Amino acid sequence: MAKVLISFLGTGSLNRTPNNQFANSSDRQYRTAKYHFSNNEESEHTFVAAALAEHNNIDKIILIGTVHSMWEEVYRYFSEKNDKTFDEDVYFQILEHCENATHRSELTIPHIELIEQSIGSKAKIILIKYGINDEETQENINTVLGIEQELNEKDEVIVDITHSFRSLPILIMNLLIYLQTVSKKKINISHVYYGMLEVNRELGHAPVAELSSMLDISKWITGAYAFENFGNAYQIADLIESENKDVSERLRRFSNLMNLNHLGLLKSEINSLKAIRNTTYRTLIPSLIITPIVNRFIAQFENIRTLSLFQLRLAKWQFEHHNYTAAYISVIESIITYTCEINNKDWQKREIREEAKDALRKQNNTWRVQGELTNIFRETNHIRNSLAHSIETDTRLNDMIKILKENLSALSNIIKQ
Repeated sequence: MAKVLISFLGTGSLNRTPNNQFANSSDRQYRTAKYHFSNNEESEHTFVAAALAEHNNIDKIILIGTVHSMWEEVYRYFSEKNDKTFDEDVYFQILEHCENATHRSELTIPHIELIEQSIGSKAKIILIKYGINDEETQENINTVLGIEQELNEKDEVIVDITHSFRSLPILIMNLLIYLQTVSKKKINISHVYYGMLEVNRELGHAPVAELSSMLDISKWITGAYAFENFGNAYQIADLIESENKDVSERLRRFSNLMNLNHLGLLKSEINSLKAIRNTTYRTLIPSLIITPIVNRFIAQFENIRTLSLFQLRLAKWQFEHHNYTAAYISVIESIITYTCEINNKDWQKREIREEAKDALRKQNNTWRVQGELTNIFRETNHIRNSLAHSIETDTRLNDMIKILKENLSALSNIIKQ
């Protein structure tokens, strides 16, 4: 578990001499900036990664840049800082290569191992293309996503997006979203920094802005997707808990019932969601996500007086969101409930529901049962049992989905208010 800084390296700006000739590395100086942190700490450096490494007590640095980036300055700075052997010839060889490199150059720089050694034993240099076409952009995407391999489980990651091309922060943000939502390494992304060099002249320093709250937006988006498409509001519940515990608990209970497919309690729970429709939040994001999703979901179940119709509507929602097994279960329960309702029987009692199932199977004379309903029940129940009990069936996969769709359509003409 280490503190890892991921930073981009730009080309820098030199303090030029009249003829731009330098006798040695000490004559060749990049312009510095005074980086100002929120705790009023300041640090003057030629590139922000140096300031961030000091500010955060970094264990490992991953530097990303092109072949034209100022790698010779990285070699000079870290060699001096870490009391490593500094070779003037190596410096100028790196300099000459990087200054002459173009977007057509191969992804290599001389003495890359020496540069990494100067930074530290765990340092890693990653070279990327300019990204001037789709092919180069795709190559950069693969390279940046591959950074996960450089991280260990539960590492703390600090990201800097100050330097290099403006397109690259988009790439790194996608990596961070991947680490948050897909990676199993449980990476903690503690900071995302941007050194605001644009206001350096105005303020006399470059504020180091903290942008990690932007990652919360991606959490809200993935949470909204899960809520909208699967009825799974756990992530939204976690995000809103500190602001509104009541909303958090209601969403979590709703999600539990949806995942259990608890048809008996879901109807009343969906009604209870109406209580959060007009909730006022301190920040805008919950209002943009929770309120419209809850409203859209509730709208599908409004003005339903019977449980059978509610169960049928839920089955349709489950079908539309590809939860086919749950939809099959809900369809069967809606048919049983409807049969109880039209026979004025208490659908809440288990023994009554068993009688209704027998009537649907055998069509006996003591229960009023529609012939089309018994056919739908028998066909659907056969597949439902196969799915629920993992039993082999002679019905092909695509046919199961087709039958479910057809039976949902037919039931819409039978089960009404």
